[in-house]
Amino acid sequence: MTSKNKTSQPDTPSSDEKIFDADAPAEIVADGEKTDELEEVTDPIAADMAAADEDYIMEVVSPIFPGLDDEDDNNNLTSEDESPENDAESTTDLEKVFNDAALTQDLSVVEARLKELETSADEHTNEATPESSNKNTSESDDAASIKDVSDALFSYLRSRRRALYRFVRRYSLLSGVLVLLSLALLSAVIVFFIRVSNVPSTDTVIADARTRAAAPTWTPGEYDADESLLLTGIEVVSRTRSTTAISSDAAQFGATGYANSEVRLTYTGNALVATKMTKLGYANTQGWNAIGDEESQSVIYQATSGVSTTKVLDAIDDVLSKLDEQNPNEALSYSSRFSGATFTVLDAGFDRNQQTCWVRMSGVSPTFFGSLTCEITASFTFDASTGTWILNTVTPTAGLKYDYSGLVGTWRGTFISCEASSGSPCYAGRTNPLTLTVTSAGFSRDQLVLTATAEGVVHDHGALSTSYRWYPGDTEFKNASVSLATSGTIGDEIQVSGTVDLTNASLDAHSTSSAARATTQKPQLKVTFDIANSSVVAQLVSTHTENGQTVTFTDTYQLSKE
Repeated sequence: MTSKNKTSQPDTPSSDEKIFDADAPAEIVADGEKTDELEEVTDPIAADMAAADEDYIMEVVSPIFPGLDDEDDNNNLTSEDESPENDAESTTDLEKVFNDAALTQDLSVVEARLKELETSADEHTNEATPESSNKNTSESDDAASIKDVSDALFSYLRSRRRALYRFVRRYSLLSGVLVLLSLALLSAVIVFFIRVSNVPSTDTVIADARTRAAAPTWTPGEYDADESLLLTGIEVVSRTRSTTAISSDAAQFGATGYANSEVRLTYTGNALVATKMTKLGYANTQGWNAIGDEESQSVIYQATSGVSTTKVLDAIDDVLSKLDEQNPNEALSYSSRFSGATFTVLDAGFDRNQQTCWVRMSGVSPTFFGSLTCEITASFTFDASTGTWILNTVTPTAGLKYDYSGLVGTWRGTFISCEASSGSPCYAGRTNPLTLTVTSAGFSRDQLVLTATAEGVVHDHGALSTSYRWYPGDTEFKNASVSLATSGTIGDEIQVSGTVDLTNASLDAHSTSSAARATTQKPQLKVTFDIANSSVVAQLVSTHTENGQTVTFTDTYQLSKE
């Protein structure tokens, strides 16, 4: 049945009309926009601008939608085979989901920015004066260009968005599985951290350590000062869950969990610091409660100052023994010479980084002839495991210094014996013993020099056939000058020798001839200071030559200082 008002249609369409295939599917999005194919026909300017400025557009959009360009090429072929109705419905649903997403928000930002550029260009065009028509024309062209770029960009972004919708729709099952796996993993992580974080608080551990942890058992060494260690710091190193109690006997009935805490405690003294690592146990019984005893793991000591110099002086015998052990070839035994010496500390040093120290000391040993002074340096190393100083080395840092001021004074002799090189002895020295008065004692270049005066008797006669208490030629002398000096190394004995100058002395001769006296040689005097036995022995040697025969008389005296 035909309509009465039916009119004939032209066979050929006009040039301004467009021909479309009625059977061709028209892709429609939720907001009424046409598909890519339709836009390419109805919007040639946008298509041209999109082709010409694709690189520029991608530089703007790629940071917002990475990877969409590749995905769109792959999905265009698939979308052509799909049903228009299903595509329109799915696209509408996906747009409702993604309109609230960050992707749409980013597109809105770009679109708003482009509209601002377009509005700015329009305002600039409206404000132009009629006199600058050429300039207005150019600005209008610029505004039109911005409008074209904006339209092209909108078209491109819409196509990219639809490609993203199609990707999510195609792989919806995979996306759902990934989301579920992500949620499950997130839940497991949350549960894990909740369980792990359920441990005693730091404040609880600190308060517990303050009362339960015991100070390290420290015993001072031979060179350490007596002191006490006080708790000065508590640091909670770790708090961890445990499946069992810290010890089997510390298990608690009804406990829902156990935990252990490692704590670093610092104990400080005047000269050292002790760092103790210990472990404390806890049980969760309606709250975390301390259980068991602490488990001390380690104690490390660090010196904050050097040895106690007082303790070093108290143990000077051990220091001297160490010195003799390290210097076995020394002729002098420090232990024997300075066992009763008075030592004083000259200087001391401490290296905290190296945990070493040293003490320089001076020792003065009194002797019957004066004093003997030594200077030594003792080095120590700190033992971090025991917290004590250990004597490492001892070395002499200066040569021995002798003070012979004790030799100055008057030494009176007691006759011991007389020996003659030939004949019988003469005992005139028994009634006129030797007296030696030392006025000075100087030590330089390892040589001791004594300046003194002497009085006594010399034998100015020849050999005797029998012994006499006094014989003609025996001469008494007073105020005779004497210079005595050491001839070898000073050791346990000090031997000095010299001549007795009778030139200016007062002489008292008994019946002797001047000729005989003229042939008499200067008397020789040798004095031996026995340090070990604290004794002094003097020998006065008289030499006389008569009738070509020489005889010597040696008188020996024991000297005692007044």
